[in-house]
Amino acid sequence: MKKEVLVLGISAIFGIAYGVECEYYKVQKGDTLANIAKRKGVSVQEILKNNKHLDPNKVKVGDKICIPVAEKPKSKKEAKAKKKEQDYEYYTVQKGARLKDIANRLGVPLKELEALNPEYKNKFLAKGTKVKVPKREAKGIEKEEGNYEFYTVERGAKLEHISKKLGIPLKTLEKLNPEYKGVWLKKGTKVKVPKTTVQKQKEEKIEYDIYTIKRGGRLKDVAKSLGIPLKELEALNPEYKNKFLSKGTKIKVPKESLSEKKEEKKTKHYVMHKVRKGETVSSIARKYGVSEEELMRINHLKSKKLTAGRRIKIPVAVKEPKEEKKTSFSEKSLERIPEERQTEPTEIKVLKKSIPMPVDGKVVKSTRGVDILTKCGEPIKSVDDGKVIYSGGDLQAYGNMVIVEHKDFISLYAYNSKNMVKRGDTVSKGQEIASVGKKNNSDECILHFELRTKDGVPLDPTEYLKNTQ
Repeated sequence: MKKEVLVLGISAIFGIAYGVECEYYKVQKGDTLANIAKRKGVSVQEILKNNKHLDPNKVKVGDKICIPVAEKPKSKKEAKAKKKEQDYEYYTVQKGARLKDIANRLGVPLKELEALNPEYKNKFLAKGTKVKVPKREAKGIEKEEGNYEFYTVERGAKLEHISKKLGIPLKTLEKLNPEYKGVWLKKGTKVKVPKTTVQKQKEEKIEYDIYTIKRGGRLKDVAKSLGIPLKELEALNPEYKNKFLSKGTKIKVPKESLSEKKEEKKTKHYVMHKVRKGETVSSIARKYGVSEEELMRINHLKSKKLTAGRRIKIPVAVKEPKEEKKTSFSEKSLERIPEERQTEPTEIKVLKKSIPMPVDGKVVKSTRGVDILTKCGEPIKSVDDGKVIYSGGDLQAYGNMVIVEHKDFISLYAYNSKNMVKRGDTVSKGQEIASVGKKNNSDECILHFELRTKDGVPLDPTEYLKNTQ
């Protein structure tokens, strides 16, 4: 009698069905119920049935569990039923869903899931619900679930935006988050991403400031205006890629970009240097007598290693009147100025009163050059042989403009009604390059003309032009 009570007591403690033969197994490191069941030729359900103290999702190293001894089935029908029972395992629902969502999640045919779980057909399953799934899928998802972590959406976006921001293939994100495919995700939504992605994103996260769009434009326009690589802006603002941004739109820009822009407004004098094989930020900084930090800041460099052929800006110490600091060529015009400049401005290597007039008319001195009063539509001619380094109307103050680089100097022609040449064109002395237009917000027909050294330092055209009236 005492023996029977003892057996019943042990059965109650360990959850072993009375009368079931057991083979006891001690849990080893790395074991899961799935691999123990497979090794012993039983189902997970059988182990759980005979070990009610076990957590189905986790087993402790050192635990002794009862492995029911397999009995010979009494009939073919019983054998078939037993085999069917061993062909599935349990999957715990992580987030409220239906069988079709789980089917998409695991890549299992919906009909197969409905056959295994007829009681859940067309029903919403709460978090924690245990669903039968084919063994191979439960095993696969168990491995997969250990390889993802959660990323919290910082601002409204879709999976495709998160894909671009984190550099994860869209298909991978859709496989991990089928319920979010094509869905707009609100701020705070938690999305599954491959493990280490979140940590990597934290490590590589760029500090940013907020910049407010002053007039309608695209990211590429902001990139040009602030001197920031377009790819950096697109990485910070994937939702605005290729979109028109209206006035007042707030976008992210790399930290210090705004303060750098303010500083560069004070002094935009620099020359372009073409990187040669073997050159580094350190060697170029020593060569020009500037600091490495300044070079890296001005050129938005993240590494001191440079690729041969790349052009970088070199700040130039230029002494000039305060009012002259307001002007400088646009970045577009300077990109083509030959490398290997001197760090101090050089005098123009042309005799005074030797440069022909670009157009006939009355010459009036202006702050940065001269205004030549003439008739609208008159042909504007290049004052020397050279190459067009800019042609366009990006700078509002100059209107439609052409800039030509000559052997020893640079000439600028502004307020044109039409430009006849484009950037990169080679022009000859006396060749028509544009036609005279009207000065901004006036009815005056004027050609604004400037001369500069190869360093971009303004010169007085009246000292070099001949036949000035």
